[in-house]
Amino acid sequence: MKYEPTGLEIFLTRFSFLFFGKFVYKTFADRLPIDGGERVLDFGCGMGTVAYFVAKKLPQGHLTCLDISERWLNVCRKTLRSFGNITFQQWAFPVLIDESFDVAYCHFVLHDISDSDLKGVIPALAKSLKPGGVLVFREPLKQTDKISVIKRLIEGNRLFLKDSRITDIPLLGNALESVYIK
Repeated sequence: MKYEPTGLEIFLTRFSFLFFGKFVYKTFADRLPIDGGERVLDFGCGMGTVAYFVAKKLPQGHLTCLDISERWLNVCRKTLRSFGNITFQQWAFPVLIDESFDVAYCHFVLHDISDSDLKGVIPALAKSLKPGGVLVFREPLKQTDKISVIKRLIEGNRLFLKDSRITDIPLLGNALESVYIK
């Protein structure tokens, strides 16, 4: 489950962040159930495109940016260098802190994880949430088979659907955003 991005992928993500950040990443961050004092997990943070907007919403809270890629984490540190309320962690499957997060989110990450790895990832995410904690994901709607697997695994780990919506994302098409509660 090791992955490192190419230079082109990093460049294209930076380009997208600079030109479409408010429409793609900020809108997702603004929909997260955050009041300002929560402990939040960005699972698969990449270069910190969503984390940049989430960190601004956590003046008394804390954000943990987690990724399997050391290269993405290094880029993420640069993106978020002006914030002091962030921890960066390279994820070594299956370790994840138990019941320490109020909110965990995944933005266009879960569809890239194999079904067999998701069987370990989803329970780890569920365990990382405090009772009453929230898991939010946004995934491309064209990945219907993968979304079915993700939803089945989430619900099988005793997280309950609170809200779901389809959104149109510039250049990326339709996406499913779902909110689950522990």
